[in-house]
Amino acid sequence: MMQKLRDQTQGFGFKLLAGVIIFVLAIFGFGAFNLFLDSDPEVASVNGEEITQNDLFSATERERRRIAVQLGAEFDPNMLDSIRLQSLVLEQLITRMLLQGAIDDLDIGVSQQSIDASVTSNPAFQIDGQFQADVYRRAVQAMRYSPQAFLQETGELLALEQLQDGITQSAFLTDWELRHNARLLNQRRDLAYLAFTADGFGSQVVVTDEDVNLRYRENELDFRTEETVDVGYVELTAESLIYDESIAVSDDDVRAAYDVEAAASLLGDRRESRHILLQVSEDRTAEQARVVLLDLKDRIERGADFAKLAQEFSEDPGSAAVGGELGLVGKGVFDPEFERALWSLETGELSDPVRTEFGYHLIRLDEIEIAEYPSFENQRANIELRLRREQAAGLFIDRLRELDNLAFEQPDSLQGIVDELKLEPKTIPGVSRNHGEGVFANVAVRDAVFANDVLVRGYNTAAVDITDNRAVVARVTAHHVSQPIPIADVRDGIRAEIVAERARVVAQQSHEAALARIQAGESVSVVANDYHVRWQMFALANRNHADVPEPVLHAAFTLPKPTDRSKSVGESALDDGGHAVITVTRVVDGDLAIMAESEISSLRGFLDDRAGNLDFAAFVASIEHEASISRPE
Repeated sequence: MMQKLRDQTQGFGFKLLAGVIIFVLAIFGFGAFNLFLDSDPEVASVNGEEITQNDLFSATERERRRIAVQLGAEFDPNMLDSIRLQSLVLEQLITRMLLQGAIDDLDIGVSQQSIDASVTSNPAFQIDGQFQADVYRRAVQAMRYSPQAFLQETGELLALEQLQDGITQSAFLTDWELRHNARLLNQRRDLAYLAFTADGFGSQVVVTDEDVNLRYRENELDFRTEETVDVGYVELTAESLIYDESIAVSDDDVRAAYDVEAAASLLGDRRESRHILLQVSEDRTAEQARVVLLDLKDRIERGADFAKLAQEFSEDPGSAAVGGELGLVGKGVFDPEFERALWSLETGELSDPVRTEFGYHLIRLDEIEIAEYPSFENQRANIELRLRREQAAGLFIDRLRELDNLAFEQPDSLQGIVDELKLEPKTIPGVSRNHGEGVFANVAVRDAVFANDVLVRGYNTAAVDITDNRAVVARVTAHHVSQPIPIADVRDGIRAEIVAERARVVAQQSHEAALARIQAGESVSVVANDYHVRWQMFALANRNHADVPEPVLHAAFTLPKPTDRSKSVGESALDDGGHAVITVTRVVDGDLAIMAESEISSLRGFLDDRAGNLDFAAFVASIEHEASISRPE
């Protein structure tokens, strides 16, 4: 077995795999994004601007990570269709580039202060409602952005938000549209339906013993027990090695690790401040902006309210509305000149006008919060445990190699492994090729157990490295081959299956015949009696009536209005596989005049949002129609 492994490592496939791993580590582990820049192929282009394969790969990986974070423990990588995900991300990139072009054409810009405010107010970067610079940096790194790239991305998204808001908020709703939509959306209908389901027609089906016997004979492979094995195994984990006698962590080791962590900590004082920004433009020189701020500073020192002056004069859209407030922020977020001035102030002190690339700022420091690194005694136990875990991870690799060697050298028993590595022998019954509990829920472990050498020859498996520093060696202790299930044990199930199949056919035929008869004008009560079904009737049901099945409700509200002398007749599928015949006998339109003010306000808001979204969708469609876009075949 070990020789086979050695032979495999010399093959072309293994070397290719190793090359791929090295490539992935180089690109994503060490940040060498430009390694193959010259040969990065184009996958699409928008108005001559290319989207490269590397762009698409990075964006797809970010989307995959976003989905993983959103779903948390429920995330299963196997549920993602990689090709479909990549296709969706490509369309997102194309739309993003189209909108970015529109933003550039419309000269939409976002100030650095707005970007900073967006970052610091993001709950993902806060603890107890306060921005944490170290949390921010870790999160950005996890998303595979550099801090600069993330800020640029944030600015682009804010500009896109401005563009979208500008279009959606310009949509308007006329009184006629409001009345018309109220008439339709608040419409009520008298409706009724007949449900034709398999459950209702099972009593009309006759299934003989010969029918059951025939089904059993024709599907013998479906009526067999599943092949299973009983397994003995040992499990090696890094966690179980934390207190191994070979691992030693001294007080000096813990102290040294503490000193390194304390020195590298991003904790420090954070400052809460306000500012007033005046931009420098063709209409205002730098000196004019500075003079205005000096005057405002004088007014504030004589008792004027900073927040009110910020609301009146500040040209930072992100903070002006809240009186210039910037929140509690650590270093590394603001412009360097702004930060230098802020950190030179005492609490309550005003700065002189400060020049940054965004204009001139008047800054007031409101509060200083000192964040001290936890004491050595407070951190000692956690650091010692972490150091032990680090050593245990290294020891796990050595023990894994030893585990694999022992499994190969003593293939007929687990006892040698138990004695040598002091592992607990365990057993589990009933493991199949497709199902197992615990470590046998892992496909690789089950595949190893059902390999020919293990299942037939009775050898140990090789050490199967699962994940998270866990490995298993197993052997089959009993093999339970697949056996035919006696017909007596499955007769009732087969009979029920045949009844359900035939009842569905009878229900479908009855539904079609009843629909044709009612459409031809026959009495609805006579038709219901003939098929032994009952009408479910609802007077003045609205579009959200909870007691009416959603497919029936949808179909009923798509039927035309009935005339005075007739009813509208239709049909729909049901969620349980059955079908329904539907009639509508009366329609009462909604009336804006009798709606409560709160209902009108809610309806207006809904319609305004819909109109805005439709306008934005039309805008995107128009720029896409006018653009030159190249997509993969």
